[in-house]
Amino acid sequence: MRRRRGARAAAVLLALALGAGPLLLSAAAAVPAGATVWGYSEGLAQCELDGKWGFVDSSRNVVIPLRYDSVVSFQLGIAAVNLNGKLGVIRQDGKYLIQPEYDTLMPIDCGLYLAQKGAGWGVVSILPLSDGKGGRTNVLYDLVYASVRVDEQGGTNVLTLTDTEGAVTKIPVYDLPSILAQRGAASAQFPLTRGKLPAFSDVSPRDWHALWVDIAYNVGLVSGVGGGRFAPGQTLTVAEAIQLAATVESRYRGDSFHEETASGAKWYTPAVDYCLANGILKAETAARTDYNRPITRREAAELFAATSLAKSLPELNDRNRVRTSVPDVHPGERGAEAVYALYAKGILSGVDGGMTFSPGGTFTRAEAAAIVSRMARAEQRIVLWGR
Repeated sequence: MRRRRGARAAAVLLALALGAGPLLLSAAAAVPAGATVWGYSEGLAQCELDGKWGFVDSSRNVVIPLRYDSVVSFQLGIAAVNLNGKLGVIRQDGKYLIQPEYDTLMPIDCGLYLAQKGAGWGVVSILPLSDGKGGRTNVLYDLVYASVRVDEQGGTNVLTLTDTEGAVTKIPVYDLPSILAQRGAASAQFPLTRGKLPAFSDVSPRDWHALWVDIAYNVGLVSGVGGGRFAPGQTLTVAEAIQLAATVESRYRGDSFHEETASGAKWYTPAVDYCLANGILKAETAARTDYNRPITRREAAELFAATSLAKSLPELNDRNRVRTSVPDVHPGERGAEAVYALYAKGILSGVDGGMTFSPGGTFTRAEAAAIVSRMARAEQRIVLWGR
């Protein structure tokens, strides 16, 4: 986006979701006297004092310092900021996804931005890509173009890059996920679509789970329960969790299972069969399961950790340290390694400041949205102890 001063609302501090707790933040302080707080979105609100902008949580604590010349509302967990006249992109803990070094940033799909630096235009990504030389970069198309833009042509959005000699390159926006995958970008199978947001009547802009519902809905992993509702506090059944795990697996593998529909009293049977075929469920477990009862947190961790996506994720946190830090899950217990793996890979952080997991507790739809959002979108994963 171009520099915009004080656009309204921003994104969420996460909360306690199947151990999918908040991103690590610096110590919060109360809103200073004289500051103005704007409307909420995805759990955070913009805050301004003496021309400097930051973000506050629903308790009116400053969680991203008031240091920016301007900010834009968080959407899908990311927001553009202006620092000393240069634009960058942050996530909800203030970590930069794109460093503040651009004169213009205009968001398009897939976590990409049209970027300008001086006279040059290009395209940059919130997630790093291969630079073709053994390193990583956030630049998808070098900033050497005279102009870049997205136009609608024949009902299709097209990225148009024009070089300094007038030569034009056109790339359909629907091709960008495969281009990102070829460049080694994480989350290419779950691209963000700008402007695709739900409007559930029972999800408030102040809710901790608003961000996760937005992301999981945006990437096509969850939907509502009807009547314009999401039912965030509704307990997930074993059958519903298996259906969700099957959808994640299918999207990651790129097959057509997630496009199929099932009905009837045992509507979940195709998902069970799919998970059995792909090693997510074991036959002995499937044979003795009551699919209509609530799933426990331990069972949910086992299920999601067994997906191909979860297995492929790099570890962001030391697993041995995780083993000694989660107080209510012990080595050798059922599901312990699955729980440890999800902590190590930045999917879980605990239901409190002590990394408690609560393995026997139940699992809500909001918590499910948090887990699959972090699995699908690499920029939302948690580094527990810093770098």
